Amino acid sequence: MRLNTCHMKPPGSSGLGVMRFIPDLLCCFLLCACLLQCLGKVAFAADAASQQFGKWLKLPAPSKGGESLTLSLKAEKEVKGWMKSHVPVLIIQCIQGKADIYIETGMALEVTAVDQQVVRVRFDGNKPIAQRWREVTNATISARDAATLIKQLAESQQFFVEFTPFNSRPAQAEFAVAGLSAYMPQLAGACWKK
Repeated sequence: MRLNTCHMKPPGSSGLGVMRFIPDLLCCFLLCACLLQCLGKVAFAADAASQQFGKWLKLPAPSKGGESLTLSLKAEKEVKGWMKSHVPVLIIQCIQGKADIYIETGMALEVTAVDQQVVRVRFDGNKPIAQRWREVTNATISARDAATLIKQLAESQQFFVEFTPFNSRPAQAEFAVAGLSAYMPQLAGACWKK
């Protein structure tokens, strides 16, 4: 296709200049349409490169130096606490060979001895296991053995965590962890020291 440049007649000339402008305008319109189509293909290719597995969301790296990876996953439904409901978020964060797993509950947790939040975890249909997790903030808890937990999550479809919000009965968050296994090569590079 041959592209023409716009040829408008200067003001005060005959009306034929406007007629000559219409093919040029059409040509410019087609050129813009082609560019938009090409940009759409580039955007589609970029989306495919940042493919998402399961319901996991890959977040931008928090660290510039060394390998890092942060994944987050919202619970399947909100949990109820004292005067509040919230959808907890499971976060896997690996920075320079150190793995951490957090659950942001979105509500204050029961008051316990320092660093002694007792939670019950369950993978798929297995029996629940009581564990002691660290209290990062009054609404965020962290697993003590993140590397082992990541490997267990990668082999599971569902993950259940029972925690106790302040002044409330225990609440259970359910996470659809399917798809985490696809991130294992990236997790291995960022989470475990070589």
